[in-house]
Amino acid sequence: PNLKILISIGGWVWSKLFSDAVLSDTSTANFAQSAVDIVSKFNLDGVDIDWEYPGMRGDSNVFRPKDRTGYTNLFKNLREKLEDLEKQTNKKYLVTTAIGGSVEFLQHTQMELAQEYLDYINLMSYDFDDTYDNMSAHHSNLYTPQAMPYIYSADACIKNLKKVGVKLSKVVLGIGFYGKGKIVESADNNGLYQIPIRPVFGGGYTYLKDSIVNQKGYVRYWDSESQAPYLFNAENKIFITYDDEESVKAKCLYIKKFKLAGAMFWEYFSDKKLYLLKGINSEFGYD
Repeated sequence: PNLKILISIGGWVWSKLFSDAVLSDTSTANFAQSAVDIVSKFNLDGVDIDWEYPGMRGDSNVFRPKDRTGYTNLFKNLREKLEDLEKQTNKKYLVTTAIGGSVEFLQHTQMELAQEYLDYINLMSYDFDDTYDNMSAHHSNLYTPQAMPYIYSADACIKNLKKVGVKLSKVVLGIGFYGKGKIVESADNNGLYQIPIRPVFGGGYTYLKDSIVNQKGYVRYWDSESQAPYLFNAENKIFITYDDEESVKAKCLYIKKFKLAGAMFWEYFSDKKLYLLKGINSEFGYD
């Protein structure tokens, strides 16, 4: 009975026309109203926006400088129209968003203003490895190595958000339930931070734990500075970056330490046996 279900609009593939949708006050109001109408029709609990990305290139998306203010105006409209619906139903509705925590993302948005209309800000603190085309790196590491300040991390993103005034009590830390693989040129450093040759299948965590970790030539290593595990097959020079029970526990401790709103993950079917989800539940006292 406490489960909340929101309609989520956008995502990597489906963010192509957000910029057009919020180009004018009229189009923004129409877009927001159409989303709220769906919430009302199906008795949902709110609206989530996953715009990838305002003012920046994503997956062949339209983008323009005006997205910076259009992004804020979209959440303002959603909040106002959901509040109108609340007067009819006496039910509280949520407005949430999924974001990147990079400096570039924050430069193209007004998160310090947009947050006022948001209940939760879901930080996509994974896929960091896509930032680097010249090395194999962690995709969901908690910390940035001291000697490599250019490396993204969940902690770096949280600090970026804090600097622009985002309330950390609204921030939900993202956890990747999947692995990402690369064939690398060298077996140095057990494949970490090496030159990549091409991507290979990583797989969901249940698959990795049951079939790959410390099996079939794959050895599990722990990067204590980044608080992240990785796998390396030295014979085939295959590097796989992922989250496991140890790194998830570290993230849950981080969430509690800095009083974040909680954890979110992508995605459920990558952990079919609930290895990671059970770990999260245990750390937060839900089991």
